[in-house]
Amino acid sequence: MVFDTFLDDALSLFNKYTNSNKENALKLNPIKNMLSPNNNETFISKINDIVFSCKIAGVDSGFVSKRIYFSDLILIKLGGVIFSYDNSVLKKTDYFPSPALFPEPILLKNSLEKDEEIQSVSLERLKKEVQLAIDIIKKFFPKYLFIDGSIVPQYQDKPRNDSVLNSDYKSIIDLFQELYFVAEENNCILISTIEDSRGKRFSQILSNFLETKNLFEKDSFNNSNDSFLLDFLLNKKERTFCFSYTSDIKQHPILKDYKKEWSENIFVFYLKASNFDFPLRVEFVSKNPFEKVDEIASIVYSLSSLHKEYSYPSVLIEADLRARLKDDDISIIYNKLIDKLGARIRLRRNSRPFK
Repeated sequence: MVFDTFLDDALSLFNKYTNSNKENALKLNPIKNMLSPNNNETFISKINDIVFSCKIAGVDSGFVSKRIYFSDLILIKLGGVIFSYDNSVLKKTDYFPSPALFPEPILLKNSLEKDEEIQSVSLERLKKEVQLAIDIIKKFFPKYLFIDGSIVPQYQDKPRNDSVLNSDYKSIIDLFQELYFVAEENNCILISTIEDSRGKRFSQILSNFLETKNLFEKDSFNNSNDSFLLDFLLNKKERTFCFSYTSDIKQHPILKDYKKEWSENIFVFYLKASNFDFPLRVEFVSKNPFEKVDEIASIVYSLSSLHKEYSYPSVLIEADLRARLKDDDISIIYNKLIDKLGARIRLRRNSRPFK
């Protein structure tokens, strides 16, 4: 009975949320061709076809972790893929590092608080992944490099002021900015895609703009996230206007730690590559965003429209497959540690004599 009630409530909430976004999208159709708040593009644009002959790289990482008595053990596997295209036809695939390499085991700093343990794992993974992206640009010179996930660290990765992880966080901020610099120096366009975004920045920009035009009531989009709203507003092969990553750099928990050169040049848009999947959030770094956004949208669409029910860049799908780990993979290292250090490294909860 309780479970049935829960399911009914969930269905009711889903239908309410869906209907609200459908109604908002229907009301927004007349403004699709209006000049957007960036004053350079319309709200919604068609995505052009593109023929490309170049290298396109993708990076991803996988990790599994296991707690031991004095620390945390993590296993990180990197997936770097370089697709070489000729007239939009894939001719060659390179992998860097080799998929045959065993994942790297890492022991985290000890004496970490619970929140720091999670952040430490994330910072270690980011460090390896961003360094791989830098190495691939220097070694293979791709025209585009795709990153799985955001193109900046997330606020959850930022330690509190008294944390022992602050030096690690600062190193990650510097490494991200080095990536942007290396990409710019090598004429490589950095692009990131977020698989399941819950961002609301587009909806907020839209709400503020329409309120000034007296077209919508204030807070009309408070219950919308961008991807869900745009699923009803965008048609296949359409994108939104591009907009800055944040409305206030000085208040943003991460970008306020960046140099102005980069914090002001990170942009976002959404595109729809399939009628049967949600729009993709796309982030990119550019000092000339309105000169690059059409090209970037065309490349992302071309790589993401191969499957009608899963629209994601093929180079990142391949990178994910090469970086994927299973929980069993860490057992090899864990068992070797026990052989070397003894059974006392096990957590007490894993050594109970009864079940």
